[in-house]
Amino acid sequence: MGLAVVLAVGLSMFAGVGPSQAAKKAAVLEDPGPVGSFFWEGFNWQKRFWGGAPMYNGTWDPNNVSGPDANGYVKLSISNPTGSAPVGAEFQSTREGFGYGTYSTTVEKDVSALQKEVVWGCLFTYDPNAYPGYTEIDLCEASAWGGGAAYGEDWPVVQGHGYWFDATKPPGQGNNTINFDTTNAPILTHRMVWEPGKITFETFAGVNATGTLLKRTVLQGSTVPVPAKEQIHFNLWVTGGGGGDPAHVAPESVTIRDFSFVPGIPLTAPTPTVTGTAAVGSTLTANPGTWTSGTSLTYQWFRNGAAIAGATASKYVLAAADQGTQITVKVTGTKSGYATTTKESAPTATVVAGTLAGPTPTVSGTLAVGSVLTANPGTWTSGTTLSYQWYRSGVAITAATAKTYTIVALDQGDTLRVRVTGTKPGYTTLAKFSANTAIVP
Repeated sequence: MGLAVVLAVGLSMFAGVGPSQAAKKAAVLEDPGPVGSFFWEGFNWQKRFWGGAPMYNGTWDPNNVSGPDANGYVKLSISNPTGSAPVGAEFQSTREGFGYGTYSTTVEKDVSALQKEVVWGCLFTYDPNAYPGYTEIDLCEASAWGGGAAYGEDWPVVQGHGYWFDATKPPGQGNNTINFDTTNAPILTHRMVWEPGKITFETFAGVNATGTLLKRTVLQGSTVPVPAKEQIHFNLWVTGGGGGDPAHVAPESVTIRDFSFVPGIPLTAPTPTVTGTAAVGSTLTANPGTWTSGTSLTYQWFRNGAAIAGATASKYVLAAADQGTQITVKVTGTKSGYATTTKESAPTATVVAGTLAGPTPTVSGTLAVGSVLTANPGTWTSGTTLSYQWYRSGVAITAATAKTYTIVALDQGDTLRVRVTGTKPGYTTLAKFSANTAIVP
């Protein structure tokens, strides 16, 4: 109960945002997340520097997260430089959205010796924007939650598996949490398999799930969180809940040896192809191929590797900005219980200028001095800008650049015609001449 209560209070205020090594690296390199404070185990991570909950005094220091060291380990520390103002440590993945799959971490810490007021959050996913509440999954969290309701009361340190599914409900109703006793094992390995409607938690004494199984928890049902934009967090902090003496905790540290994530069931995902002419104004079509039955597909078009804003349909009309570039499309497939997969097409040929469509113009009006002739351009490619030039027996007439032309005495004995020129960004300029009129009498 103490675990659930403090978790609810602390995290309601905080909205900061044994697989093989080969399998892990292959899975994560496609999406390590935006660059953060450091790179570790195939992902980018951000050290917490902002204040706030769940640390009871809201104080955190990025310097309390060190590493990775020569062994590839990351260390979290609680410092207390004045003896009465402890400072917490946290880091989180910059990637948002992991989803179904297997999560694992190995840590060095005798959790049974944890100070009563110190909370060790050894791995949890957290999405503060997920409906209806936290959508928080705790692979393992440990504390005595302050030692009890009154200072001096001795509560044992316990560990917990579980998740929050509705922050609007009280503990026991809005969360599903299982507590279990600690051992003095100096190394613990925690593993979690997240599937649709089911989460399996395991905590082992030792490395790589080879030691004694301390606890296996299987939680199932409609309240199991569904993937959204969750991030991975590791934190070490001090709680002011449940009594205790949080201000005077001694420095404390935990070493995290590794982290791995292997997505769920792989999707059948072919490399997409693109059909269409690589010219401005032409329509390109993404052909995704045959994916696992029931897969939902989304699209994103790219120009020389940069995502094109708003280009998220299976078809894309090439714009003027695409001229001189190469276009690709990424197709992303999602299906409940499967690993989200993205495949990218080969680039198109370099996009060339488009070809304007423009008919031969006609001229209407009476051939007599003082009469007005009108150029009729016909229907051109949408968005084309038209300009005009009138000619007298093949010679351009000075300043005769309007759609209409008034016949003057100099035109007698000559023929007249008009040239219509169409321009549009990204297209080759096109000029069309009308037929010559009869001789002006």
